[in-house]
Amino acid sequence: MTDTTLSSRPPPPAPFRVRWWQPLLFWLLVNAWGFVERGTQPYAGHAPSPLQPPGWVFPVMWFSLNIVQIWGDLRLLDPARPIRRRRVLLALQAVSWAIYATFSLAYFTLGSPILAAAWTIGFFVVSSVCIALVVRDDRGIAGLWLPLILWTGFASVVGVHNALLNPDPLFGTPALWPR
Repeated sequence: MTDTTLSSRPPPPAPFRVRWWQPLLFWLLVNAWGFVERGTQPYAGHAPSPLQPPGWVFPVMWFSLNIVQIWGDLRLLDPARPIRRRRVLLALQAVSWAIYATFSLAYFTLGSPILAAAWTIGFFVVSSVCIALVVRDDRGIAGLWLPLILWTGFASVVGVHNALLNPDPLFGTPALWPR
Protein backbone atom coordinates (compact mmCIF):
# COMPACT_ATOMS: atom_id res chain seq x y z
CA MET A 1 0.00 0.00 0.00
CA THR A 2 1.31 3.43 -0.87
CA ASP A 3 0.58 6.88 0.44
CA THR A 4 -1.28 7.70 -2.76
CA THR A 5 -4.08 5.29 -1.87
CA LEU A 6 -4.86 7.13 1.35
CA SER A 7 -6.84 10.29 0.92
CA SER A 8 -6.70 13.19 3.33
CA ARG A 9 -10.31 14.03 2.57
CA PRO A 10 -13.02 12.41 4.67
CA PRO A 11 -15.42 10.13 2.85
CA PRO A 12 -18.64 11.75 1.66
CA PRO A 13 -21.49 11.50 4.15
CA ALA A 14 -23.93 8.68 3.72
CA PRO A 15 -27.21 9.76 2.17
CA PHE A 16 -29.94 10.66 4.66
CA ARG A 17 -32.24 7.67 4.88
CA VAL A 18 -35.42 7.08 6.77
CA ARG A 19 -37.11 3.73 6.95
CA TRP A 20 -40.90 3.62 6.64
CA TRP A 21 -41.35 2.33 10.18
CA GLN A 22 -39.50 5.22 11.87
CA PRO A 23 -42.08 7.96 11.15
CA LEU A 24 -44.87 5.43 11.81
CA LEU A 25 -43.40 4.53 15.21
CA PHE A 26 -43.01 8.22 16.04
CA TRP A 27 -46.62 8.89 15.01
CA LEU A 28 -47.84 6.01 17.19
CA LEU A 29 -45.86 7.33 20.17
CA VAL A 30 -47.15 10.91 19.96
CA ASN A 31 -50.71 9.64 19.57
CA ALA A 32 -50.51 6.99 22.33
CA TRP A 33 -52.48 8.93 24.95
CA GLY A 34 -55.05 10.02 22.37
CA PHE A 35 -55.63 6.36 21.46
CA VAL A 36 -56.24 5.53 25.14
CA GLU A 37 -58.23 8.66 25.97
CA ARG A 38 -60.96 8.71 23.35
CA GLY A 39 -62.89 11.53 25.01
CA THR A 40 -65.76 13.19 23.26
CA GLN A 41 -66.32 15.86 25.89
CA PRO A 42 -64.16 16.82 28.87
CA TYR A 43 -66.88 16.52 31.51
CA ALA A 44 -70.65 16.17 31.87
CA GLY A 45 -72.41 19.42 31.04
CA HIS A 46 -69.59 20.77 28.88
CA ALA A 47 -71.01 22.70 25.91
CA PRO A 48 -68.72 22.97 22.88
CA SER A 49 -68.32 26.29 21.16
CA PRO A 50 -70.76 26.80 18.27
CA LEU A 51 -67.67 27.66 16.20
CA GLN A 52 -66.34 24.13 16.68
CA PRO A 53 -66.48 21.86 13.61
CA PRO A 54 -68.20 18.46 13.81
CA GLY A 55 -66.33 15.76 15.70
CA TRP A 56 -65.35 13.74 12.60
CA VAL A 57 -63.28 16.69 11.30
CA PHE A 58 -60.66 16.46 14.07
CA PRO A 59 -59.19 13.01 13.36
CA VAL A 60 -59.14 13.73 9.62
CA MET A 61 -57.46 17.11 10.07
CA TRP A 62 -54.96 15.98 12.68
CA PHE A 63 -53.97 12.87 10.73
CA SER A 64 -53.35 15.05 7.67
CA LEU A 65 -51.49 17.67 9.71
CA ASN A 66 -49.37 14.97 11.36
CA ILE A 67 -48.32 13.66 7.95
CA VAL A 68 -47.23 17.06 6.64
CA GLN A 69 -45.54 18.00 9.92
CA ILE A 70 -43.57 14.74 9.98
CA TRP A 71 -42.68 15.23 6.32
CA GLY A 72 -41.37 18.71 7.12
CA ASP A 73 -39.51 17.37 10.16
CA LEU A 74 -37.81 14.71 8.05
CA ARG A 75 -36.67 17.40 5.63
CA LEU A 76 -35.42 19.43 8.62
CA LEU A 77 -33.43 16.44 9.89
CA ASP A 78 -31.69 15.93 6.54
CA PRO A 79 -28.12 17.21 7.05
CA ALA A 80 -27.75 17.85 3.30
CA ARG A 81 -30.24 20.72 3.58
CA PRO A 82 -28.52 23.97 4.56
CA ILE A 83 -30.72 25.22 7.39
CA ARG A 84 -29.13 27.84 9.63
CA ARG A 85 -31.25 27.45 12.76
CA ARG A 86 -31.66 23.68 12.63
CA ARG A 87 -31.09 23.10 16.37
CA VAL A 88 -33.55 25.79 17.40
CA LEU A 89 -36.10 24.45 14.92
CA LEU A 90 -35.63 20.89 16.18
CA ALA A 91 -36.17 22.08 19.76
CA LEU A 92 -39.31 23.98 18.74
CA GLN A 93 -40.61 20.97 16.85
CA ALA A 94 -40.05 18.86 19.97
CA VAL A 95 -42.13 21.40 21.92
CA SER A 96 -44.91 21.32 19.32
CA TRP A 97 -45.01 17.53 19.38
CA ALA A 98 -45.08 17.57 23.20
CA ILE A 99 -48.04 19.98 23.09
CA TYR A 100 -49.78 17.76 20.55
CA ALA A 101 -49.08 14.55 22.50
CA THR A 102 -50.44 15.98 25.75
CA PHE A 103 -53.51 17.81 24.43
CA SER A 104 -55.90 14.92 25.15
CA LEU A 105 -54.51 14.70 28.66
CA ALA A 106 -55.01 18.44 29.27
CA TYR A 107 -58.47 18.67 27.74
CA PHE A 108 -60.22 15.33 28.12
CA THR A 109 -58.47 13.67 31.07
CA LEU A 110 -58.01 16.79 33.21
CA GLY A 111 -61.19 18.36 31.79
CA SER A 112 -59.73 21.82 31.38
CA PRO A 113 -60.98 24.14 28.62
CA ILE A 114 -58.41 26.70 29.82
CA LEU A 115 -55.52 24.28 29.33
CA ALA A 116 -56.95 23.22 25.96
CA ALA A 117 -56.99 26.86 24.82
CA ALA A 118 -53.47 27.45 26.15
CA TRP A 119 -52.15 24.30 24.44
CA THR A 120 -53.76 25.30 21.15
CA ILE A 121 -52.44 28.86 21.29
CA GLY A 122 -49.02 27.49 22.22
CA PHE A 123 -49.07 25.15 19.22
CA PHE A 124 -50.03 28.09 16.97
CA VAL A 125 -47.22 30.29 18.33
CA VAL A 126 -44.56 27.57 18.09
CA SER A 127 -45.62 26.64 14.55
CA SER A 128 -45.61 30.29 13.48
CA VAL A 129 -42.11 30.82 14.89
CA CYS A 130 -40.89 27.65 13.15
CA ILE A 131 -42.18 28.86 9.80
CA ALA A 132 -40.63 32.30 10.31
CA LEU A 133 -37.25 30.70 11.13
CA VAL A 134 -37.17 28.22 8.25
CA VAL A 135 -38.78 30.13 5.36
CA ARG A 136 -35.54 31.74 4.11
CA ASP A 137 -33.63 28.46 4.12
CA ASP A 138 -36.27 26.01 2.90
CA ARG A 139 -39.59 27.22 1.54
CA GLY A 140 -40.68 23.61 1.10
CA ILE A 141 -40.60 22.97 4.84
CA ALA A 142 -42.36 26.28 5.50
CA GLY A 143 -45.04 25.30 2.99
CA LEU A 144 -45.52 21.91 4.63
CA TRP A 145 -45.96 23.53 8.04
CA LEU A 146 -48.29 26.30 6.81
CA PRO A 147 -51.48 24.22 7.33
CA LEU A 148 -50.50 23.88 11.00
CA ILE A 149 -50.80 27.61 11.62
CA LEU A 150 -53.99 27.88 9.59
CA TRP A 151 -55.66 25.11 11.60
CA THR A 152 -54.26 26.04 15.01
CA GLY A 153 -55.01 29.72 14.41
CA PHE A 154 -58.66 28.85 13.83
CA ALA A 155 -58.59 26.30 16.66
CA SER A 156 -57.17 28.95 19.02
CA VAL A 157 -60.20 31.15 18.44
CA VAL A 158 -62.50 28.18 19.04
CA GLY A 159 -60.50 27.14 22.12
CA VAL A 160 -60.66 30.57 23.72
CA HIS A 161 -64.40 30.77 22.97
CA ASN A 162 -64.84 27.31 24.47
CA ALA A 163 -62.91 28.32 27.60
CA LEU A 164 -65.09 31.41 28.01
CA LEU A 165 -68.35 29.46 27.56
CA ASN A 166 -67.59 26.70 30.06
CA PRO A 167 -66.54 26.44 33.67
CA ASP A 168 -63.13 24.87 34.27
CA PRO A 169 -63.28 22.23 37.01
CA LEU A 170 -59.48 21.92 37.13
CA PHE A 171 -58.99 25.61 37.98
CA GLY A 172 -62.38 26.06 39.65
CA THR A 173 -63.36 28.95 37.41
CA PRO A 174 -66.91 29.71 36.29
CA ALA A 175 -67.99 30.30 32.72
CA LEU A 176 -67.12 33.88 31.84
CA TRP A 177 -69.35 34.21 28.80
CA PRO A 178 -73.01 33.33 29.37
CA ARG A 179 -74.58 30.99 26.84
